[in-house]
Amino acid sequence: MKSFIINTIKALVLKDNKNWSKLTNNPYYDEPLIGFASTDDLLFEEYKTIIGDAHLTPKEIFGAYFGKESYHGGTVISVVLPINEKLRKSNRPQRIRPSDEWIDFRAFEAGFFLKEISVSLERILNDMGYKTVAPSYSSLFKIFPEKDNIYSNWSERHIAYVAGLGTFSLNDGFITEKGMAINLVSVITELKLEPDSRNAKSITDNCLFCRKGTCGACIKRCPVGAITTSGHDKIKCRIHVYGEESKKYAVEHGGSDKVGSGCGLCFTNVPCEFKIPK
Repeated sequence: MKSFIINTIKALVLKDNKNWSKLTNNPYYDEPLIGFASTDDLLFEEYKTIIGDAHLTPKEIFGAYFGKESYHGGTVISVVLPINEKLRKSNRPQRIRPSDEWIDFRAFEAGFFLKEISVSLERILNDMGYKTVAPSYSSLFKIFPEKDNIYSNWSERHIAYVAGLGTFSLNDGFITEKGMAINLVSVITELKLEPDSRNAKSITDNCLFCRKGTCGACIKRCPVGAITTSGHDKIKCRIHVYGEESKKYAVEHGGSDKVGSGCGLCFTNVPCEFKIPK
């Protein structure tokens, strides 16, 4: 069954004719990586302390979505969507704002594709008779802006970590076998599958700066100084990525004012862009 699900997800991404950039004449996303975690993994409970009390466990989401008596265990399926090389290359020379290709990609992935992949997988598993929900695109999903922090009640990066797909980084990204220039989606299903193992020595093991005190390339790449040796300033970053200037720039360069221009500078032209740096 795991092989069937892996092949199904790959087909959803690779065979979708909307997954194609006219500006690069290549896919937006390459072949995805897929990881599996048990819904009863103890890390999900620990996230209430690590992230915030509002962060939901799979059990809480399942009960709220399907009814309190519906939960009997299951699997969280996490999907890594690696960004295509030509798209990444277009963003490497940028210093303040992203490339036109990246702005076009931003409108594509944030506008509908991440939701489409999540909801399609949700529908396929439901049609097979397994109750399934995509938390980030359900009515339960919320973002909590706080004075010095922003977090959601379902963090795709933290879910991917439970599924053994990678580790965190200095800039709050997520470094996988395909690097950090990625996006993430996930679903919770009552279908019980063998969970994948977590082999990282620490939660930031794939980051050279966190592991060895070297690199720090993402610090130099940030155009607004939101990344320092102390970590990532989410508020400063969010203003640059989603603020009014970003929206204005997006419209001027063929993008969408609804999602802004994005940025992605600290995800590109860094050692962890498309691999785990050694």
